[in-house]
Amino acid sequence: MSILQLAVCAFALAMAYLSYLGFRRRQFRLGGLVLWEIIWIGLVVVSLAPQLFRSLTQPLHVARLMDLVVVLGMLALGAITYRNYAVVQQLRRQLEETVREEALSGLAVSGGQGSAPHPEPNT
Repeated sequence: MSILQLAVCAFALAMAYLSYLGFRRRQFRLGGLVLWEIIWIGLVVVSLAPQLFRSLTQPLHVARLMDLVVVLGMLALGAITYRNYAVVQQLRRQLEETVREEALSGLAVSGGQGSAPHPEPNT
């Protein structure tokens, strides 16, 4: 076993543990945990048993398994980046709408007389 294989396994196991902790902290649901655990376990399997995947490299016209893993990783990174961008834009719009509704409801409460009066400071 090479140092690279050990490093990849250590990284994947650490990330699997962090994924589990994220699930326990309710940062994501069971579906997210399952997805990330499959990814990290797959990384360990590809690292420890690359001979199992050599049959994939020829039909895909890839010289080495590492090239295939890098290409798939780049595709996944692009998809995840797009998804993150879409979610951030959706959250931004929701936040703007919420702030706008709060501001307008504040105007309706004060009767349109400008801002609400400020309380007197305690001295």
